[in-house]
Amino acid sequence: MLTTASSAVDGAPRLLMWTVTQIAERDGVSKQAISKRVREMAESQSLTVERNGQGHITAVNVAEYDHLRGRYADPSKAQAPSRPTPPTGPVNQNDSYDEALRQKTWHEAERRRLELAELKGELVRKDMVDAALSQVGERIVQVIDRLPRIADDIAAAVAKDGTHGARVILKAQASRLRDEIAKELATLAADAPEQDADGAEPELSL
Repeated sequence: MLTTASSAVDGAPRLLMWTVTQIAERDGVSKQAISKRVREMAESQSLTVERNGQGHITAVNVAEYDHLRGRYADPSKAQAPSRPTPPTGPVNQNDSYDEALRQKTWHEAERRRLELAELKGELVRKDMVDAALSQVGERIVQVIDRLPRIADDIAAAVAKDGTHGARVILKAQASRLRDEIAKELATLAADAPEQDADGAEPELSL
């Protein structure tokens, strides 16, 4: 998951929170295109966003957005490239060169932090985690669903030794289920997609 740095100096995170309109104006693309991309990133890649009371996205971490767009965008799709000018946020009469430089510095620092964290394997993509959890759950359910097959064995054990017989066979079956679940999860892990040679995860299309 991508998160803002907890060690950031006070005020820095706010400089990185842009509106969809500001990003669209910077990149020279429509607000609709940016909104769609932001929603997809927020859902599948845990892009940091702020929402209002109705759940609508009001601000986006622009450094994370730029990092994710560069990392997972599909190069086969036509996209308007970001303008070469450094991001400076909203411009008004009170903006100064120092303020613009400060925003540019924080933007670059946040992107470098994300790139380093990704190289160190500290970032986990939410969509991949969700998919893995779903597969794990399915495998566990498949193993547990085999439990009714031992109904006759349990009935025979109860008829022979009463509660003690049931306890013995259930203990043995619990151990068997644990082993089967561990085996299924090991197989699932072995079948998982391998990372790229540089340690990066496979790219996704937006």
